[in-house]
Amino acid sequence: MPTADQQVRSRLVRVLAVLAALATIPLWAPPDHVTTSDGVFMVAAAAPHGVAVVRLAALVLVVLLAGLTLWRGRRVVALFAVPAVALSWVWWRTEGGGSYTVAMFGSAGQDPPHAFTSPWFAVAAALVLLVVLTWTLAAIGIAARVRRTPRGGPSTGRTG
Repeated sequence: MPTADQQVRSRLVRVLAVLAALATIPLWAPPDHVTTSDGVFMVAAAAPHGVAVVRLAALVLVVLLAGLTLWRGRRVVALFAVPAVALSWVWWRTEGGGSYTVAMFGSAGQDPPHAFTSPWFAVAAALVLLVVLTWTLAAIGIAARVRRTPRGGPSTGRTG
């Protein structure tokens, strides 16, 4: 592969890794309750068992892998498959963003806030973005490893 193509792909991988690390920000401490300016107290539904632990481990791994990608380049990108699987499981278990079905207290007759103004929208959007980015990085890394492996499998270097 020409050097210019390697640099472009390497730059793309680094940009995607930085975006993945930045996408973790809303997920570190998702809100569990919020009071709106109208005085509506909203409480998030409890997350299913194990989700918080898996999410935290996956976020730590994404940040570590993003740092390794910036330092070591594309060699470690295939490892993004691990947080991709974990975050996909979190997304599935939380119905796409943290199980933030909102219960409202304290205001009779008021409508809930629009989905885009909900305090949990950033969490849901960040989780979806992070799942897409980690799977994209994993696919790039796995495809690069498959291209580098010879068709006959790994060679032992021995003849006859």
